Parts: sequence; C-alpha cells; structure tokens
Amino acid sequence: IAIYKNGIDEGRDSLTVSFAVKNETVSSDTIELPLRILGHLSNQDREVKYGIIEGETTADRANYDLLPAVIPANSYEGVLRLKVNKTESLKTKEAKIWITLLDSDEFRVGPKEQMTYLIKINDYLTKPASWHDIRFGEYSQAKYGLIIRETGYTDFAGLHPEVLLFIVGKCRNTLNEYIQINGAEMLDENQLPVRFP
Repeated sequence: IAIYKNGIDEGRDSLTVSFAVKNETVSSDTIELPLRILGHLSNQDREVKYGIIEGETTADRANYDLLPAVIPANSYEGVLRLKVNKTESLKTKEAKIWITLLDSDEFRVGPKEQMTYLIKINDYLTKPASWHDIRFGEYSQAKYGLIIRETGYTDFAGLHPEVLLFIVGKCRNTLNEYIQINGAEMLDENQLPVRFP
C-alpha cells in the first residue's frame, strides 16, 4: 500500500492548513490523502493501518484525530482521512503532523518515499506563494488579513492584472476610511503602517 502522491493537487509531499484563512466559526477540517494498492482485489473492505511519526510530529494530540482508513471492496484505491483541529496554540506556532503508513495483516507498506506525508497546521496568516510584492508591497499578516476581509481573495495565482488592481484599490479605500475614523494609519503586527505601493 502507498500514499498516491501524484493524486494530491495541493502538495505532493506536504500540505499546509491555515485556519486563519477560513471562517472564524470553522474549528476543524478533514484532510484526505489518496491511497493505492498493488496486489489482489478483495470482495470485502480492508482496513489500512497508519500512525504518527512521534519524534518528528510537533502537533499536540488535541490538534488531530486519526480517522479510519479503508480500501473498499473490489477496489485498488482508498482514502486516508485525518481530522485537524483548531487550538489556541496554533495562533503562535505552526504544528507538524507526520503521517506514516504501517504494515498490517492486510497490507505491506510500499516504497519508502510513498509511505509518509507531512501536514502543517496553523491559525495565523502565512505569506502565500502567490503574494505580489510589486502590487501589494511588503507582506504582513495585517495586510493579508485586510485583503481577505475586503475582497475574499486568499490566493493570487493567475489573477488578471485588473483583478489585482481591484484588490489594491478596495484595500486603499478601506485604509483611507480607517484614517478618517481613527485619525491615524492602521498598523500591522510589527507596528508599521499598512500601506500599498
């Protein structure tokens, strides 16, 4: 049995889940990792054993629940589900959960590079890979949070230049309103003014 990493859209070897970009009422999320087997089909469901790599996992036990993983009857594929939970500690520190497949009566673990997977969880805004320094300026959590609140955008990959201009314009208007109401500029987590170039 192996984790079918080519079937994972978001990250082949690791995945980051940030509760900061989700609705505030969301307190958990379920990660699904595709599984594949080599060998014979079975006419009944077969349980997949998996666990956590203790020495490398930094997440608290409250941060995750290992849900049952099964290869359904007459199938070469299944899904490993892991529930991740939002906790107060994630506001300041990213937690790592290293998943590993385990040998069982039903299955032997396949290639070493396809037996483990890293899931990172946090509850603060991390700089997305698609951040546009030229359009948005220097990254800060406060600025990213402003963009999300005002426009709903969390990922900027492949956006048309007009959409990027809309994002900047909407946020500049909000910042101007903030100055008029408060008589001072909005400050980020480093006590620097939130500004767009």
